[in-house]
Amino acid sequence: MIRIEKEAGRLDVAPQLVEILDDVYGQSPWTLEQVLADLGQSQNWYVFAYSGEELVGFLAMQENLYELEVVQIAVRKEWQGRGIAGQLLETVSQEKEVFLEVREGNAPARTLYQKQGFKEIGCRKGYYHAPTEDAIMMKREANEG
Repeated sequence: MIRIEKEAGRLDVAPQLVEILDDVYGQSPWTLEQVLADLGQSQNWYVFAYSGEELVGFLAMQENLYELEVVQIAVRKEWQGRGIAGQLLETVSQEKEVFLEVREGNAPARTLYQKQGFKEIGCRKGYYHAPTEDAIMMKREANEG
């Protein structure tokens, strides 16, 4: 059974988050220092997915007065396809607009986001690197998820 916990300021989990990102991407797009800096920001909060004591996925959010942004969502490869990313996203408030970016070629993630009420609103050409790929910008309106 997966346990979902929303927490802020958990600097101790940074190495595990980098491990998850390495697992998902082959090499983490974020360094340990970047993860630590993100965890330490007062406007950021994280949601963690655990199987027993094992951290199997996480959602990183940035929040201001008017909107939220999905900064990162990742689930270990061996745990993908079990609805964990959806459970993480279900913790996000319905009361504010939510924005995210996703690789154009990441069809499973785009499908998940659409099921969660996100709609495509634009494209950032060549946004991602290694490999270079466009980012599809998506938005979920408040009270529509």
